[in-house]
Amino acid sequence: MTELFIHLHDLLGETGFLLISLSFAGIICFWCIPETTDYMVNAAAGLAGLYWGRDKRTLVINSSTNNPELFSMIIAFSLGRMGGIANPLGSNFANIYLMFLIAPFFAIIKWALTGKLHNIKKFIALSIKEKNLWLWHIIMSFTMFCFASLAYWCITGANQFKPLPLGHPTQPSHTIFIGGILCLVGMGVFFFFENKLKAKRIELYEDIDEQYHHPSWRDFFLGTVGLISSCYVLNSLFLAWSELYSTILQHFFGAAIFAGLHYFLGALITSLPEMTVAVENYERLTPPDLNTAMASASQSNMTNLAIAAIGSILASILLFFGFHYQL
Repeated sequence: MTELFIHLHDLLGETGFLLISLSFAGIICFWCIPETTDYMVNAAAGLAGLYWGRDKRTLVINSSTNNPELFSMIIAFSLGRMGGIANPLGSNFANIYLMFLIAPFFAIIKWALTGKLHNIKKFIALSIKEKNLWLWHIIMSFTMFCFASLAYWCITGANQFKPLPLGHPTQPSHTIFIGGILCLVGMGVFFFFENKLKAKRIELYEDIDEQYHHPSWRDFFLGTVGLISSCYVLNSLFLAWSELYSTILQHFFGAAIFAGLHYFLGALITSLPEMTVAVENYERLTPPDLNTAMASASQSNMTNLAIAAIGSILASILLFFGFHYQL
């Protein structure tokens, strides 16, 4: 499909291609990925409650919203690009500002525009009452982000907020493997502290409204297929932009254009489903739903580490056996 986009550029010219490709990207970002993920998340939560128990739903809800990162990384691998690992790592950064700043602000603006000022007061009162819960999720989200930053350095040999210089050497397989191990350590830290939270407040995980969670294998399958297709098109667009606009994009991302696009733009796009879950749960104004909303950052960041661990370890093994991957 990358070749198709490049051919479309040659056919339409610069302006026409930019308009078409950005419109296409907008549809994928704001409709395809959120809608297909929503299908999959609701079905997965229902199935989890049916087969694994009520307390597992929060983890499954927020883990399912990370499937865009997983599929985006896998598809990037299939296209010969290791930079797809930057997507789950970058989502650890995007989740922090989306879930703790943008999502609650969006809910408050929505209440203000619809005249539901009592909901704003209730939300503020709930937030003050649950200030320790806010603090727990914020600390855990930033902790997961720190592990993700270390893993990014192991993969690229550079800070994620600095452009990678041209001619920068590819990291050896053992360094990338260490990045994967760091991700696993981060996951262990999260589960250790989450088990302590569950022991104190199990009601946050059990008393979740089930009306939106339908245990449907059909919806789960349809949502998954739609999501994989959307991620494939998005990766193809990133590759096309990397090739067509390399001179411009190098000013922002340096040599690792594809990885940079995934870390900042791709991660933002694939984090939109988490933001949808967060807004919906903030609006329900109960402690369990508030916990689920904030877990869209903390638990999702932990799941992103799991995805990055899989990608890093797999990449290091493939590089060790002589496979060649570009960032």
